Parts: sequence; C-alpha cells; structure tokens
Amino acid sequence: MTETSSLEKPATIPTAIVQPKRSPTSISRLWWITIVAVLAAAGLTLASLKSTGPMITIRFADGFGLKAGDLLKFRGIAIGEVTDVVLTTDRNRVAVRVRLDPKAAPIARRGSLFWIERPRVSLSRVSGLETVVGPKHLGVAPAALSEPVATEFEGLDSPPTLAADGSQESVEISIRFHEGHGLQVGDPLRHHGIAVGEVTAVNLSDELSAIEVRVRLSGESRRLAREGTQFWIERPRVSVAEVRGLDTLVGGRYLAALPGPIDAQVQTEFEGLDGVTPTEVPEGALEIVLNAPQRWGVDRGVAVTYRGLRVGQIVSVGLSADGTRVEARAYIEGRYRSLVRDNSVFWSTSGIDLNMGIRGIQVSAETLSSIALGGVAFATPLEPGRTVSTGRQFSYVKTPRDEWLNWQPRIAAADAVRRDHAPLCQPLRAAAHWGERSYGISRNRERTGWVVWLDNGDLIGPADLLQPTTSAKSKATLESHGQEFPLLAEAVQTHGLLATFHPMNAPTDEVVHWPVKRIRSTAEPEDCLVVTDSQSEPLPITATSLQSRGQVWDVRGTAGLSPDHHGAAVVSIKDGQLIGILLFQKGKATIATIDSIAN
Repeated sequence: MTETSSLEKPATIPTAIVQPKRSPTSISRLWWITIVAVLAAAGLTLASLKSTGPMITIRFADGFGLKAGDLLKFRGIAIGEVTDVVLTTDRNRVAVRVRLDPKAAPIARRGSLFWIERPRVSLSRVSGLETVVGPKHLGVAPAALSEPVATEFEGLDSPPTLAADGSQESVEISIRFHEGHGLQVGDPLRHHGIAVGEVTAVNLSDELSAIEVRVRLSGESRRLAREGTQFWIERPRVSVAEVRGLDTLVGGRYLAALPGPIDAQVQTEFEGLDGVTPTEVPEGALEIVLNAPQRWGVDRGVAVTYRGLRVGQIVSVGLSADGTRVEARAYIEGRYRSLVRDNSVFWSTSGIDLNMGIRGIQVSAETLSSIALGGVAFATPLEPGRTVSTGRQFSYVKTPRDEWLNWQPRIAAADAVRRDHAPLCQPLRAAAHWGERSYGISRNRERTGWVVWLDNGDLIGPADLLQPTTSAKSKATLESHGQEFPLLAEAVQTHGLLATFHPMNAPTDEVVHWPVKRIRSTAEPEDCLVVTDSQSEPLPITATSLQSRGQVWDVRGTAGLSPDHHGAAVVSIKDGQLIGILLFQKGKATIATIDSIAN
C-alpha cells in the first residue's frame, strides 16, 4: 500500500457556474413594464394639471404686503391662490399671479374686478377689518358669463361699493372738477339718496389745472351717462338760501347727479358743477319767468308763496340778454299750477315795511324767513283769467297793492285728483218735465240739474230731479244728452236725497261714463272739488267748511256756489273718487254723500 506524502496538496474541486439562458419572452415583458410606468406617470401628470384652474395675472399700484400663498376669495370661499408677486418690467406696478381652482375658471373673464382686501376705515365705510389679525387676501367681483375669457387684469385700489355679482353691465364716465373737496376712490355716486355708482379714480389733469374723477355706473344707472346730466360734489353748505349736505359731516362726501333729458344722446365726459347745486324742477311743475327793473332781494333757492304758503321756488336769477332788467326763472309745483292765471300779479316779499303815522309805527313782513331770505308772492283776482303754460313771463313789483292781499278767488288748488292722469268726473245737464193740474188749470213743470252717468247704465243725481212727483198728471220725462227718457217709477230708486235711474235704451258710446268702482263712501268730511262741465273750473271746498249731519254735509258759506250747481259731482281731492252730489235748495248748499249707494 502506498502512503501519500504529507507535502502533497489535495486536488482543487472546480465550481460550476450555471447561467440561465434568457428567452425573448422575458425581454418583452420588461419593456411592457417600462411603458406602463411611463404612461402612468404621464397620466398622473395630466391629472395633476387638469385639477388646477387657469393662471391669471393682476396688476396693482401697490402690493400692500400680499405674498405667495395668500388666497383669492369670493363670498368668503377660497377659489384661488397667489403663486407669485413681482414687479412689472417697468417697475411701476406690482404683478400678482394667481392660480384659480378648476371650478372657479369662469372668473377669468373680461370685466372681472380684483382688489386687495385690507383694513379700510373712512367716513363713508369700514371694510377689511378681518385682515387686521388674519392674512391679507384678494377679493373679486365676477364679470358676466357672456364676457370673453381673459387672463390679464388691472386691479382696483379698493373694493367696489355697489353690489358686485357680475350680472349687470357697467360703464365708466369721466367728470372734471376745479376742486376735489376731499373726494376719494370708493366714494359713492348717489341719486335720490341711493348709491348708483362709485368713484374708481381721482387724478390731476394733464395740465394740473383740474381734477379728473372716474366713475363706474352699473345696471340702470348707466342711463345717467347722457347729455345734460349734471354732477357735483355734495358737501356741507350753509347759506341764507339753503342748508344742505350736513349728512356728509358724518358719512363722508359723495357725488350727486341730476339726470339730463331722457331722450338725450349718450355721453361719457362731463364738466362737474363747482359750488352751485342745480335745482331739480319737479315733474308736472309750471315754469315761469319773472322780470323786474331791480332784483329786490330775489335770489336763487328762495320760495314762491301764495297766501304765505310755499308753492314753488326760484331756480335762477340773472340779467336779461340786453341787460335792461333782472330775470328770475321760477317753478310752481304741479298741484298748485292752477293758481297761476294770465291776470295773476307777483311782488317781492323781502325785507320789512315800516309805516309811521299818528297811531305809531307799523311793521309788516311776510315771514321771518322772508326777512333773511327774501322771496316772491303772487295773487290772482276774484275773477281768474286763463291758465298759463310753461314759459309765460310776468312782471313783479317791489310792493303789492292793498286790494291784491284781499283777493280770495275759489280755485281748485290741488291737482291730486289728476296725479294718475285720469279725467275728472263729467256730469251732464238734465231736465225733468211733467204736467200738473191745480184748480182746473194744467201747467207744465220743469226742474233742471246735473246727473252722472255710470258705466252700469244708471244715472245718479238729486232725488227731486229723478223721482217723479206725486202730483204729476202726465208722464214725467227726463231730457239729457239730447235724448228724452220716460221717468218710470219702477226704473227709479231713491237713496235719501239722491236717486238712481236706469233708462231704457241709454246711450253707450257717446256718453262719458263714470266707473262704479270709482265711487266710495266716506264717514267724515274731507277736502273735495265740486265739478260740473269741462268748461267750468272745479270749485274746491275744504273739510273745515263742512258740517256733518250723518249722510249730509252742510256747506258753510256758499261763495261761488249757485242753483246752477244743483246735482254737481263732488269728488275727493285725496284720490279723485266720487263721494257725493251737491244739492242747492232754498239758497243753501249741502252735499249728499253716496254712502247708501256705494254700500
């Protein structure tokens, strides 16, 4: 047996390395995994982009500490986020980039308004106080959805004062003033006490000689942008003629407007009024011109009075075109315009008249205000002349004649019955005929008066006119509107001192019928008009001139009334409705109310 030497090294055992052979199928699977991963990444990227809204840029004059991460809010809800705040390339403005939420994409439309919400405290308003303890944010007033898409906007210096819901169109106008009187951006434009616009900019003009005010008008207020509209800055004013604008002491200054003619053309540039507030002539007023050789204390804004009652106002005072006299333009309120007739006289009421005699010194003045302010009074003779139209000229004197002060014509001074432009009641003349026989002698009798034709076919009038007399020996008839109707007992119904008559074959188209719905009852005497035909002036009767006896009112004093008014219609001054019929019997005038008929 042969022994192995210890010096010999054992044989090395080789290690087998197994390398699997890759098939073409395994390689294609790896490519598919890679493609799927790429597509998934692309899908996630697209989804991320789709979940964000459009990017918009808003330029402001000042950033007011706004920074990236601040929110854009609408009605308290975040709808976007500020991504960047940088200076514009010209370094004059601040550009704010905002990423909108997807659902807020409609905000990016032309006409949307943006501003930086920050604390604002002024006399006119307080806003943005929540930003004192919280971060600043952007506010927005969306434009209408019909506006085109936009991504570039000019920001506002302050939030708009008007309701900003984007549903109303707006227009901007420019007004030039010599003085700004402390007007600020955001101050309102008011008309009839409500805000109809707002100041968006207040700047010096290019030549530095005036103030240019930009104003935004929204909705119906855009109609103020027309020729003839006057604008002024409302501020405190105290003078002998007027005290106005005191609300601006605590509420801040604001713009006011007086619209031009409704059919005027559109205009966007205006010259504002300085120091003079225009006088608005009320609708339906009578405008007249007064002239005199001297001014005699008459000034713009003073009152025009009738029996000491203010019925109008002086609008302007100046020299005539040839400089020979003073001309004052005035208006008389619509309800008093019937007091002015072509024979009316006018005089100045300014100052105090002193008369010295054996009985001492007599001092006379219209009112305390007329001593300080002056004014114009007028009177109309006992026999009034014709009514006048706008533009009529009158002369006024310094002192009235004594007889002028004693004139007391009966004129319907209140046109309230015509506020709705409805016509007054139009009674028709009527005559009742019948025959009587007394002591064997036959006589024809007649009674006349007024009757009112109603739209239900009835006539209403005095009972002694429509009720056939018991002593009649022949058929009674009623003549009215050129026709004759038999007064049959079954066709007549009496209601106290009044009666209604339903004639056969009554005229329909030719007669002006009074609506039954415009008849009402009344419990107490009230101011009224006595109306006959359209050629005669209605006679006014005040409630204090009436003494009630149930359904009959006695008229104290019958000045202006006569038997010719028997059966005249009595209409209420308050609403123009028929409330009674005037009766004139034995020299006395009474009013029979229509309580029983109206009920």
